[in-house]
Amino acid sequence: MQKIPFDEILKLIEYIPIIGDLPSNGKFINGTTMDSPFYLKHLDYLATFRDIVRVVNMKFIRGERWEKFSGQNRHKQLRDIGCSYPVEYLLFDFCLAALEGDYLDARLYLSHSFHILGLHQSFNLLLSVIINEQLTYDDDVRELLTLLAKASEPRNAKTYLKTYGNEYDRRYQIYLRELEKLRLKS
Repeated sequence: MQKIPFDEILKLIEYIPIIGDLPSNGKFINGTTMDSPFYLKHLDYLATFRDIVRVVNMKFIRGERWEKFSGQNRHKQLRDIGCSYPVEYLLFDFCLAALEGDYLDARLYLSHSFHILGLHQSFNLLLSVIINEQLTYDDDVRELLTLLAKASEPRNAKTYLKTYGNEYDRRYQIYLRELEKLRLKS
């Protein structure tokens, strides 16, 4: 499964038994877990949600930037219309909220990331399942969230601490600890 292009990996999410009428409210169908196998007929392969998360993690480790997961030229379009807000904060804040276990904030940031950044629908669905199923304490999921945060971390994230204070600092420290775990793991 490692040789499949990244966009194709994201399409595998569509084969998982997920319910939800919006891309940001996906949940497993009753009885499905992160480790429930499902059959990919076109690949003749059994896979789990965890398998997909792990493959996505391998792609992140190869140094992808957050723009890879949004619609083509979305970042440029936002700048062209005069958006001065650093839009990568939305995805970064999503990751920090998710790592902390603040599911309400994570859902809000994810919804805004989907609509404003134009996140790929399949990638957004994967992230929404993680939040709606409260999978953020799973090691593979934490790795994904940490790598996504790293890919979307604004250059001036530390100055952001001064603006938003203790709550942001607490989340940022969780992120830094997760980064350290990844460093020790490799």
